[in-house]
Amino acid sequence: MPLNREALTTPRRWPIRVATTVIATGIVILVLAAAAGGAWLLLRSAVHGAIDSADRARAVEVAGGLAARGPQASLELVSEPLSGVDLVRVVAPDGRVLAGQVTRGLENVPALPSPAPGQVIQRDLDAPNGADLRLTSVGVEVRGGTFAVDVATDTDRYDSLLATGAVLFLAFVPVAGLATAVFVHYAMGRVLRPVESIRSRVAEISASGRGERVPVPEAEDEISRLARTMNAMLARLDAARTAQVAFVGDASHELRSPLSTLSTMLELSSTSGTPVDVETVDELLLPEVQRMRTMVEDLLLLAKNDERGRPLRRDDVDLDDIVLSEAARLRGLVGGGDGGDGGDGSGGDGGGLEVAASVEPARLVGDADALQRVVRNLVDNARRHARDRIALRLTVDRTTPGAPRAVVCVDDDGEGVPPDQRDSVFDRFARLDADRARGKGGSGLGLAIVAEITRSHGGSVRAEDAPGGGARFVVELPVESLDDDVDDIPTGPARPA
Repeated sequence: MPLNREALTTPRRWPIRVATTVIATGIVILVLAAAAGGAWLLLRSAVHGAIDSADRARAVEVAGGLAARGPQASLELVSEPLSGVDLVRVVAPDGRVLAGQVTRGLENVPALPSPAPGQVIQRDLDAPNGADLRLTSVGVEVRGGTFAVDVATDTDRYDSLLATGAVLFLAFVPVAGLATAVFVHYAMGRVLRPVESIRSRVAEISASGRGERVPVPEAEDEISRLARTMNAMLARLDAARTAQVAFVGDASHELRSPLSTLSTMLELSSTSGTPVDVETVDELLLPEVQRMRTMVEDLLLLAKNDERGRPLRRDDVDLDDIVLSEAARLRGLVGGGDGGDGGDGSGGDGGGLEVAASVEPARLVGDADALQRVVRNLVDNARRHARDRIALRLTVDRTTPGAPRAVVCVDDDGEGVPPDQRDSVFDRFARLDADRARGKGGSGLGLAIVAEITRSHGGSVRAEDAPGGGARFVVELPVESLDDDVDDIPTGPARPA
């Protein structure tokens, strides 16, 4: 059986509840153990300091009496009760012990060199019986000689008491650790219970489920925010799924019409044995094929944009040239007039349309083909709905904060867009009048493509009422130079086309 290298190199992670319990318990045990050790050291130091103070006071008292009364009073001076100390003695300059009083076992503590007169020395000694002594020596001058007064205390009994207290405290540490583990495990269970509820609910939500949401805890905390975020995500998934189903249904419906026409004509030709005449091909079959090809290309463009975003070239684009070229193309289609601002024309498309265009110089960075697709789709949309007149206008708005913005307006004098549908009109396969749009060749994808391309250029698009009645579509795009060396386009009067 081959070894799993990832399993060998990746440490297995504990559940959050277990990991938190272990970490919290370990921290509590370490803190309590460190506190016990620190408290023992502090108490031991304080006890030894108190012992040194008591020994020093007794030694200074005996030294004072020795200086005042002489060596002959040594026995009397040390004969007072020990009162907590274990050794009191007077040592002559030659190292002999003149007088002393000791507890049992400390009789053979050797005499140490006498300190200088008035000097106090504190030492740690190991007694012959193994006891640990804290000894204080005070030097005193008597009749030309330097005597020493030694006072010592056995610290073993105090250290034993402190050690017993430390052991008792340390014995409490495992109990405190166990109590901490139980409490943290229970508390984390309560805290993570909403998370488990969310997880189980998400696991129950089916792929086809709609409107299903996770429970939101009442407490305003991180878990409730997580639940609300997940519900918002589920709502977006529902909306995306609904849009996808509608998109597929609409696409199937739109493709069915030209396919039915082609299939019917081919079946008729096959069963009757009569070839399809050229007039039928030109007037019926080829337009349906072109309509289907355009729709497939539009669907492919939108699908690519949904998958990875629309890839854009970054070229220096003269937007005014694009608007003028589309105005000229429109006049060729409808037989429109001279194109001057306010000019009129006639002919084409059932009586002709007046086409007016007014542009200012506008240069920006973007994809020239995509921007031409934006203007063309808006122009074609206006052509399908206009009665008598279409107007194209390009201006540069330099009054807004930040970079200037190019503003493209395409007006028609048709029925307009109702205010409650001015956002949804940019949805895929959206129509205000499905029969009219389909009769004039619209697929409901043109404005959706306009919105996608405009957003990918950092711009925006909206629908408004045209000043003279009808619909106005406004596209705003940021104007920026391709590099810093490109001269700014001078601002001048609008050019009539």
